Amino acid sequence: MAESFGVPTELLNRAAVATRRRRRLEKLSLQREEDGAEGPVNRRKFLGTAAVAAGAAAEPWGRLAAALSGAGVDAKIAKYLVGMTAELFTDEEHVPAPLLSARIDAHLDAVTSVLPRAGRFRPELIITAGETAALAGWAAWDRGEYEKAAHYYGTVRDAAREAGHRPLEALAMAYASYGAADPSRAARMLSEAQKCVKGPGYATAHAWTAAREAEEHARLGSVNAAVRALERARTAYQYADPGREQSWVRFLRPARLDSMAVSTYTRLRRPEAVSEAQASMERLDVGNPKVNVAVLCDAAMAHLTSGDAEHGVAVARRALETAVSHDYVGVTMVDVRMKELVGALPDNAAARSLQEEIRAAVA
Repeated sequence: MAESFGVPTELLNRAAVATRRRRRLEKLSLQREEDGAEGPVNRRKFLGTAAVAAGAAAEPWGRLAAALSGAGVDAKIAKYLVGMTAELFTDEEHVPAPLLSARIDAHLDAVTSVLPRAGRFRPELIITAGETAALAGWAAWDRGEYEKAAHYYGTVRDAAREAGHRPLEALAMAYASYGAADPSRAARMLSEAQKCVKGPGYATAHAWTAAREAEEHARLGSVNAAVRALERARTAYQYADPGREQSWVRFLRPARLDSMAVSTYTRLRRPEAVSEAQASMERLDVGNPKVNVAVLCDAAMAHLTSGDAEHGVAVARRALETAVSHDYVGVTMVDVRMKELVGALPDNAAARSLQEEIRAAVA
C-alpha cells in the first residue's frame, strides 16, 4: 500500500497503531458506561481523558466528551498532544495539504479544547497549539486560501507572545514570507525571524530562515545581501540536527537546503547554480515527494538559466511527473514553481510539449 500511494511505510504503521488504540479506548469507554461501575462524575472524566488519549478528541463526540469531563490535563495527555503535532509536521512532507487539512484543524480543536484546564502544562500546550496553527496556515496557503493563512499566522504570533516563546514567531514569519508580495518585506521578516531562533537547539531553524532571506534578496537582485545570508545559512547548518530539533524544521534535509542555494544562485545568475543543482539532485529522498518536487524545479531552473536546455527540460519533466504521481498539482508551492518553469522553457518541440502538459496540469 505504501508503495502504491508513494508514502513511507512508517506513515501507514502510525495510522494503524492510532486506529487500534482509539478503538480499544472507545470500546472500554462504552463498557464502563454500560457496567455502571463508576459514578457519573468519574465516568465523565474517564470518557474525556480517553477521548484525548485516543485522539478521539479530533471527532465531534470526542471533543464534547473532553469538554464535559472537567478533568485536568496530565503529563500523559500533554505528551500525546505534543507528539501528535510533531507527527502532523512529519506527515505534511508526504500528504498533500487538501488531504491533511482536516486532521490539522481537528487536532488544533483538540488542543484548544483542553487549554482552559491545562494547569502547569498550559505554556507547553499553547506552544503546540501555535505550531499546529502555523501548520494550518501553511496548509491553507498551499490550498490558495491566502487570507485564511494570514489569520492563522496572526494567531500564532499571539500564542508566541502569550507563551513568551519567540521561536513560534519565527515559524509564523517564515511561513508568511512565502506569500509576501514584496520581497523587501519578506527579507525583513526573515531577518527578524533569525533573531528569534538564536542559541543551542535552533540551528536548523536559523539555517532555514537565513536561506529563505537569501532567496528573497536574490529576487531583488541584491547580490551581496543574498550571498551573506546564504553563508549564514550554511554556517548554521553545520551545527544543525533536524531530526532532534523542532518538528517544524525536520523537512530541511541537505537536499532542500541545497535547492534553496540553487534558487538563490539561479536568480543571481551565478555559475555555482549548476553544480549546486547537481548536488541537490544526488541527495533526493525517495520518501519525501513534496520536497523532491521543489528540489527538481529549482534544479531545472538552474539548468535552463545556464543555457543547458536539454538537461533543464529533462529535469523539469521529472518534476512534473513527481508532482502528478503524488497529487501535488494544485498545491501553491508546486504550482508557483511549475509556472516559473513554463516561462523559462526554450522554444523547441520537446519544451513546447512539456509547456502544454504543465499548463494543463496547473491551470
